[in-house]
Amino acid sequence: MVENKMNKNKIIYAVSFFSGFLSIAQEIIWMRLISFVGMSVPQTFSYTLALFLIGIASGAHIGKKICQKNKNIKIDFLGQIFIFAAIVDLLLLGGIYLFSQFLDLSILILGICVFCCAVVRGIVFPVVHHVGTHAVKTGAQISNVYFCNVFGSALAPLLISFIALSFLNSQQTYLLVCLITCSIGIICINLRKYQYLATVLLGFIIFLMFQPERIFHELSKNSYLPNLYPSEILENKHGIIQIYDDHDDQIVFGANVYDGKFNTNIFHNTNGIDRAYLLTALQPKAEHILVIGLSTGSWAKVLSYLPHAKKITIIEINPAYISMIKKNPTVQDLLKDDRVEIIVDDGRKWLKKSEQKNFDIILINTTWHWRAYGSSLLSQDFLKIIKNKLDDNGVFLYNTTQSIDAYETANSIFPEVYKYKFMVLALFKPLDFKESKISKNLCQLKNHVNKQMVFKNNLECDAAAKIIIQQDLVNYNQLDLSKFTTRKPEIITDNNMIVEYKYGKGL
Repeated sequence: MVENKMNKNKIIYAVSFFSGFLSIAQEIIWMRLISFVGMSVPQTFSYTLALFLIGIASGAHIGKKICQKNKNIKIDFLGQIFIFAAIVDLLLLGGIYLFSQFLDLSILILGICVFCCAVVRGIVFPVVHHVGTHAVKTGAQISNVYFCNVFGSALAPLLISFIALSFLNSQQTYLLVCLITCSIGIICINLRKYQYLATVLLGFIIFLMFQPERIFHELSKNSYLPNLYPSEILENKHGIIQIYDDHDDQIVFGANVYDGKFNTNIFHNTNGIDRAYLLTALQPKAEHILVIGLSTGSWAKVLSYLPHAKKITIIEINPAYISMIKKNPTVQDLLKDDRVEIIVDDGRKWLKKSEQKNFDIILINTTWHWRAYGSSLLSQDFLKIIKNKLDDNGVFLYNTTQSIDAYETANSIFPEVYKYKFMVLALFKPLDFKESKISKNLCQLKNHVNKQMVFKNNLECDAAAKIIIQQDLVNYNQLDLSKFTTRKPEIITDNNMIVEYKYGKGL
């Protein structure tokens, strides 16, 4: 009798552990889906979390009512709930795939899916406690069951976010959670009674796990152009990269927002590559260059044309961009350049621990300011770090993505701030900007790998210089701010995060 109780306790501890683990695991995948559809705005986190918690609470209330009506619930009933949860999860995933083929799924619809998923999984928690403490109502038994649930919940982010998503895509990880859920259910129930159902369900889930990724593929079809599917999707724990083919252009999206194009030709200026050439014209003798954010590698490739460059340091948090660049002939020889060092790390974190302080050029083609963590690259706090790493004669160029507050913030840190398109050009000294000088500097650019000159003759250099010069380069203090905003620009800090919340895109 004692041995049976011990075995029952072991099972109930495992069930309690996996009820917490699998619930949080599904929440992580739903968070990825909603963040993707919501274009990575920070509000998607609170939106998903709120719906998931409300769903869990609703499910727990249902579970409580079940326990009150039936005092003699057996562990078999828990198994039935787990199997039911696996079926619901599969139906939700299938529904997303089917509906996304015919219409654009909004985060409202996905939010309903999160709620439904959480409700079913929330039923388990009170039932587990009821079954686990029914025979032994001691404080130790109650705390043990509760501890297993919390431990599973705490372990899920580590195992799913850092391990599972390093080897599997989101669809496979979702199905893996369904597979484990179904397996726990089978352990709990009478296998002979449900043998056919269990075998079919497990086999179906395993079959789905080996199918190509379909969910993000469908959700991406209208991101760039209507009904244009990505030619390739790269996914890992850091995020999702979509690649679209549009005639002669290859367009890259990062987490469902525009990230850049593969192009280094200033005469095919579809990606605003003239902004990178501006730096080569302003700093023709640059030796030490820092690029934060690799993206397509096009901007870094242009900077590699500088003839005096000794070291080009590129910081990129997502190694999938490197894999992507290897396949593209426009930029793939960037990886063969012996002066280029690509470091997989967070840019801000790397700058804090780096001892180098003499960069002639620092370039950040910053992502959209309204995305999550946008403030970490636009804040006054970050610009102070950049300022300490920039040479006295150096230049710092970064994208504001049309945030007027980014210009104001730069102006509070650097003595000289200029607007070029939607970029901030920050320096310590006034800028000397002459077309004749620009043309001369452009004529010095050379491909370090194949030793060919970038521009064939002076006529091409002059034409390229005109493309650069036709854009106004205006000192920030001379800007008419009324053309850009009706309010007074504010300074972005790590604490206020105004570009993400107060003036962000929102849901």
